[in-house]
Amino acid sequence: MRTGILVVASLVLAGAGLTIWFVNSSVTPEYSQTADTRSYADRAGTYYGDAPGGDVDITVAIRELELPLFPGANAIWGASGRDDQGHIWIGVSVEDEPAAHLIEYIPEQDRFVDHGDPVTALKAIGRYQEGARQTKIHSKIIQGDDGYLYFSSMDEEGEKVMAGILPKWGSNLWRYSASESRWEHLFHAPEGLVAITGAGRWIYALGYWDHVLYQYDTRTGQVRHTRVGSVGGHVSRNIIADMNGHAYVPRIEYYDLPGSAEEGGGETSRLLVTSLIEYDQNLDMVDSFPLIHYAGKERPRRNHGITGISYLADHSIVFVTGTGYLYRIIPSQNGPARVEDLGWIHPAGESYTAALFPLDGHDWLLAVGKSRAPDKSEGTRYEVMIYNLRERKSRTIPAKIPGYRYLLLYGSNTRDNSGNNYLVGRYDWHTPIIWQLSLE
Repeated sequence: MRTGILVVASLVLAGAGLTIWFVNSSVTPEYSQTADTRSYADRAGTYYGDAPGGDVDITVAIRELELPLFPGANAIWGASGRDDQGHIWIGVSVEDEPAAHLIEYIPEQDRFVDHGDPVTALKAIGRYQEGARQTKIHSKIIQGDDGYLYFSSMDEEGEKVMAGILPKWGSNLWRYSASESRWEHLFHAPEGLVAITGAGRWIYALGYWDHVLYQYDTRTGQVRHTRVGSVGGHVSRNIIADMNGHAYVPRIEYYDLPGSAEEGGGETSRLLVTSLIEYDQNLDMVDSFPLIHYAGKERPRRNHGITGISYLADHSIVFVTGTGYLYRIIPSQNGPARVEDLGWIHPAGESYTAALFPLDGHDWLLAVGKSRAPDKSEGTRYEVMIYNLRERKSRTIPAKIPGYRYLLLYGSNTRDNSGNNYLVGRYDWHTPIIWQLSLE
């Protein structure tokens, strides 16, 4: 089966900020699976198990998996996902080497398989440019209804945050056939595609700077994109899609507020305003929802936006912001979604929580984060929490988290068929890490 993408036409809709590419691929997806044959949990990329119980004592067992390292491997930036078999997929990023690697973990065999890298794939299809690099697979890894795994690769060479200069080698959206060990190139983007999402037919990717939203139609191969908007170098680490094919992306912007007469008049102050924008399958804006406790007090570029996501069995989606504030999206087939404010995920208030898992798919979430409360005696040490959605209340639970000089942990929604939860990240500045969390 031949691979490759040919852009044959481009249409810019004046005033709409929307660009459509009509893409002709030499391969038409054969839908071996459909929405009717896959479970909702599979389409959501997760697994639902038993509820942990309200007042039962719970502890967390953490097992560090022996990740096979390769030259330059230095981090897993939240790039994780599962396939319908319950196998775990990760993207291991590099430094001082040209390309990240796509790696599969098979839980029942306790075995890793390296499935290659994007630079080698570009060379194989004749799209490689001399010196090109794709050092990060930063996005989630998502299985579509066609059976393919979707993810993005990117580079950071030459980019400048505040000047809005894009990475020299840009990004690529890929799909991978695990059964045939085959990479397929879908499109190149000049922005850094830092996040992807999708549920079934449509795959969405977020590019920086200025939050550019791309959409790939897995049935037709059509690519569209539109500019959502961001300021100050801010990039959300995740975006969200529901089962209706709608995407949800943060938009942040400054508003200038005129000074009052008592303050001398004439002076202005800047207010940072954040909204969650809902788009339909045509990339038309459906609605906008205000987000409080999104940006926090940090400069926009230092805030990670949406840091954790969990899909629930009722088709709602829970997400947490970089300040540790929870929201729930309740999609609608007949109009705009409803967004609920759930409050802080950490019992002490503000936190950096970049790992969120749906335990039973109904009432219970598992989270891993760092409290930012000023009276927290242990500073920013990671803690494990369980959150009850019905009561809107959380508590920390005992967990022996290994101590490292430098530790970053990410991972959301990714669980195997035994109900284990997968954390990824890096420690000691240069070493990728993957942990398997289970409740006892």
